[in-house]
Amino acid sequence: MGTQAAEIFLGNANYYGTLAAVRSLGRAGVKVLTVDPSMISHSRYSRYSSQHLTCPPFEETSAWAEWLLRTARVGQRRAIYATSDAVSFALARYKNELSVDLDLYQPDLDAVMSILDKGLLMQHAQAIGIETPPTWFPENGAEAAKIAKDAGETVLIKPRSQLAQRTKTKGTSVESSGHRVQSIFDSYMKDLSTNSELAKQYPSSMAPLIQKYYPQVAENVYSLSGFRESVGGGVIMRAARKILQQPRSIGIGLGFEPAAIDPILADKTKQLCERIGYYGVFELEFILADGKAMLIDFNGRFYHQIAFDIARGMELPALSYAAATGNQAEVNRLMAHGHLEKHDEVAGFCNGFVLATMVKMQRLLRTMSREEATRWLNWSRGSNGPTIDAVKDRHDTLPAFVDAARFLLHSLRHPRAFVRQFGLEPM
Repeated sequence: MGTQAAEIFLGNANYYGTLAAVRSLGRAGVKVLTVDPSMISHSRYSRYSSQHLTCPPFEETSAWAEWLLRTARVGQRRAIYATSDAVSFALARYKNELSVDLDLYQPDLDAVMSILDKGLLMQHAQAIGIETPPTWFPENGAEAAKIAKDAGETVLIKPRSQLAQRTKTKGTSVESSGHRVQSIFDSYMKDLSTNSELAKQYPSSMAPLIQKYYPQVAENVYSLSGFRESVGGGVIMRAARKILQQPRSIGIGLGFEPAAIDPILADKTKQLCERIGYYGVFELEFILADGKAMLIDFNGRFYHQIAFDIARGMELPALSYAAATGNQAEVNRLMAHGHLEKHDEVAGFCNGFVLATMVKMQRLLRTMSREEATRWLNWSRGSNGPTIDAVKDRHDTLPAFVDAARFLLHSLRHPRAFVRQFGLEPM
């Protein structure tokens, strides 16, 4: 790629997608400034982070944007790219103001809200023939309980937008025939971030939703990820299957394996991006169940397992940087590389430390068999071929120690949550 003048801000320095981007861009000769409210962030301690800046919480949209504007006006011009839903919302909300002093490759707010609001996302998906899970939008706990009872079996209560909740949670699966639906729904309502810019501008995005729960989410989620150009709509893409997550019922992916690109879903993904006006890095997640591929999420930013796709020939951070800084020749080169690169030698992606911790806890509490524990541990160590780790890197070792220390400290501070997350989820 070659060294270029512009530096880049990368936020959410505790996210694995950010760490992968820091390493990718740093190795390409780009000066990276990590940004986070916390001083102890694993990306900060990467050898490829040239400077770490503390900032207001990303969820405080206006305060964070004001901080970014003040910071951007000092020194040379810099680039920035979305590393989380909160950053994506802020960059879109203040795109005009920020673009005066920063290089952006950022879709407009309407496009971003069509991703962040799952209700809007489902409407757009259904309009072009993409399947979605049965979904309801109750206004209160009593209505939620009635919907769940009529739906039968197990339902999933989850935020309509992750930015709507103060406590960041993926969702809760619950038996629809019990009495917990209303209490859980009410707890989500009490946790709403009512003073946020999202709440003030998009009140319809705040209330949680209910979906039919599919147990296949534990190990049969199919993802399509890649990059779409703003001009011409050129796309590169890879596919993967999430085979392990924590918590097991619904959570963050611990293990991914390569998958073949489904041409029909790939075409629908392109149509969806075009319909909502989205460009840049993307990841779409589909549940494979009942003979259908049902869209459940769309990440329009650097995502959790992006290191997996970098290793498979898609230099997504470099593409984002080149596009933001207007280097079209480099965009063309990286897009061509993404189309042609062979990537069969990469067998998987995992967070080895967290996976091993989960397996050991499951064995200690006798909720996982010895045979299954051995299978997962061997897989994470590369029994099926080379595996990309979310944080470990022999050329950049310190982030792994910081990440493990943060994980263990959090476990000591919140032991009940730790046991519930890693020990009592049925396998």
